[in-house]
Amino acid sequence: EGDCVLCSAGTYSSAVGATTEVTCEDCAAGKYLSTQGNTAEDDCLLCAAGKFSMTVGATEAGACEDCSAGKYLSTQGNTAETDCVLCAAGKYASVTGSTTCQNCGAGKYLPTEGNMNEADCKDCDIGKYLSTSGNNDAADCLPCGAGKYSPVRGAAACVDCDAAKYLVTLGNDAETDCVLCPEGKFSPIPGATSCFTCPAGLSAWQGSTWCSACLAGE
Repeated sequence: EGDCVLCSAGTYSSAVGATTEVTCEDCAAGKYLSTQGNTAEDDCLLCAAGKFSMTVGATEAGACEDCSAGKYLSTQGNTAETDCVLCAAGKYASVTGSTTCQNCGAGKYLPTEGNMNEADCKDCDIGKYLSTSGNNDAADCLPCGAGKYSPVRGAAACVDCDAAKYLVTLGNDAETDCVLCPEGKFSPIPGATSCFTCPAGLSAWQGSTWCSACLAGE
């Protein structure tokens, strides 16, 4: 037995009494084996997710190549670069060997596939917002609702008009779009779409957050 020669790394043999190295079979592409004397195909190790190998009889994990940036691979034991999958629209992969892609953040969208950088994600325009991530269309960006505005690109949320102001239109992009409550009306809450009328016997100046008692003669 001491004269028996071990099958080399990258190969295995289940045969008993083998007389030639030919009986040592190569691990298949997508696998590798760094030790000698292996007896079963199951001893071959799968290339990790995010990687592939076209090499038959690979002897080390280094034979497994990374998928390029902009692509990912969630399964093990892949045998070709074409197994790597382009990141879907709304996502990107900035590192090689990715097992998943990252979502573009809230306030952004990305209509193309296979993107490699977070900077590829596009900002929603001013006057719009987007609270979710991984979006793939400019149409996903929503206009700010009544009572709100967004002065910056890439907003995840819109800003409320201050108390004592209101705003009835959609898609506003500046604080100056907010309108002061007129005389005789008030609004104590931010983000108002209308102002309240003061009750009888009370009055308010333009831009008021509350009403006060009318003075004698008023």
